[in-house]
Amino acid sequence: MVCKVGADAFGTELLGSFRDVNLQYDESPVVAPDVSTGVAQIIVDTKTGDNQIIVIPGANHALTSSDVRAAITSMAQDNQEQGGRPMIVVVQLEIKPAVALEALKVAKEVGAITIFNPAPAPEGWEIDSNFYRYADIIIPNETELRSLCQREETIQTDDEEAMAKTLFARGVSTAVIVTLGARGAMVVSKSGKEDEKGVQTEFVCAPSELPCNSEPVVDTVGAGDSFCGSLSAYLSAGLSLGEAATKACGVASMSVRKRGAQSSYPRAKDLPDILLLP
Repeated sequence: MVCKVGADAFGTELLGSFRDVNLQYDESPVVAPDVSTGVAQIIVDTKTGDNQIIVIPGANHALTSSDVRAAITSMAQDNQEQGGRPMIVVVQLEIKPAVALEALKVAKEVGAITIFNPAPAPEGWEIDSNFYRYADIIIPNETELRSLCQREETIQTDDEEAMAKTLFARGVSTAVIVTLGARGAMVVSKSGKEDEKGVQTEFVCAPSELPCNSEPVVDTVGAGDSFCGSLSAYLSAGLSLGEAATKACGVASMSVRKRGAQSSYPRAKDLPDILLLP
């Protein structure tokens, strides 16, 4: 994990959560002594489980381009020496945009698969075109996709597939995966059976036999993050995009049956057989 937290109770709690799940981090550069830990105020609709989030970035904005360059380069060296699985770097926008872009650049330099999650959606500014050039896979939700494509005058903003396909022209190299909430996800990729423009579209959802399917949705906070994280794990294990996205929908589906963000994510021991890593 490449991040910054403050030297406060929130930071201590977060790093404790990292240790609980064996998530690796280097404590010295991670703790920023002069700023508070980033926090988010979350409002959840108790009837639908939908949410609104107000983010106060705090230490998130103390993370620098040199921090991410040093961390990603070091991780790549360690992974190569240990003969690990393919390295995947996931980047999102709760850090400064310039730092997020640097993370994608460095990841490409070291040969990693890059995944860009444009969350939270840009408001009042436009994403640098280089974000697309350095992204192998981009994963917006419906709102974020409309935000990215709002200047596409020839595309209707209710045509999710058409909007997704425009991102290839901007430089995305492998796939656009749009998370669709209860509808699952749309995987638009440059692999497999392709249309006349060299693109394949596949709609996936959580496996029908998932035990949690009979339980009510109580809180959608963190569902997108659980999808991105689990998708990366499945891809690193060698699954295809469609297979990985289907299982990632399953993990996200499990998460929305519990309240909270990190606390809702299932541990490996909680996963049914159909969602286990190969």
